[in-house]
Amino acid sequence: MDIIKKWVINYYLWLMLGCSILAIGFAGVSIYQAYQLLTLDVPAISQKSFRIIPKPQEQAIVDTITVNVSPGDTVEMISQKLEQCGVISREDLFAYLKQSQVNLEGVVFEGEYSIPVPAAPEEIYAILTKPYEAWIQNEANRFISLGRTPIEIITIASMIEKEAAEDSERPIIAGVIYNRLKKNMKLQIDATVIYALGEHKSRLTYEDLKINSPYNTYIIEGLPPSPICTPRKASIEAALNPDMHSYFYYVLSAYGSTKHLFAETYDEHLNNVAKYKTTLN
Repeated sequence: MDIIKKWVINYYLWLMLGCSILAIGFAGVSIYQAYQLLTLDVPAISQKSFRIIPKPQEQAIVDTITVNVSPGDTVEMISQKLEQCGVISREDLFAYLKQSQVNLEGVVFEGEYSIPVPAAPEEIYAILTKPYEAWIQNEANRFISLGRTPIEIITIASMIEKEAAEDSERPIIAGVIYNRLKKNMKLQIDATVIYALGEHKSRLTYEDLKINSPYNTYIIEGLPPSPICTPRKASIEAALNPDMHSYFYYVLSAYGSTKHLFAETYDEHLNNVAKYKTTLN
């Protein structure tokens, strides 16, 4: 019995020793493998850099429309051109002008204007009046020497524009206007009456000359309150540099003609008017 007990104890001890050795072996292998993993020279995983690019904001598509302004155009005609091109409606333009208490008559010089669409009324106004503002800066000394404001020069130029068809006569007609202003004579310019009427007429009646309007220079003293159209450069230059002469009157040399007869006295003028009337149909 003692022999069997001793054998069992010895067998148990050897079994425990074997298990311990196996455990130590497995542990060693695990440690070795872990060591290899830690010390293994593995190429670094290539890293990619990423940059977040914000999506560009969608910009509104802006079209640019070219509007042509011609000598003799009125603000009414310009407003119609702007409306036809899809820049701004006539109603919206005049509503802005009234609200802002500004006037475009005469101060939109001849030329081409590139206007973005859409555009606010104030932006359109700034684009259209930019050449006029530049002209004020460039010609300040000249209109100051004449004792006139910029808008008065343009007003005179606009009347010259409507009265003269020949460039050679523009400075002469300018001289007539200045001579009459100096003598406090009514200007009696037909073009201002036509402007007051709001419609073109080849012949004015005596009733037309009586129209009650601040633009009717047959009844008002001095200049009308604003220009009556867009003057060309030659008309503006004539208003800044009028001819020095003694003429106070002029009339067309013949019906349908572009030339005028000039006179120093009223009697001479009546004779010229009589000559003109003989050409009427």
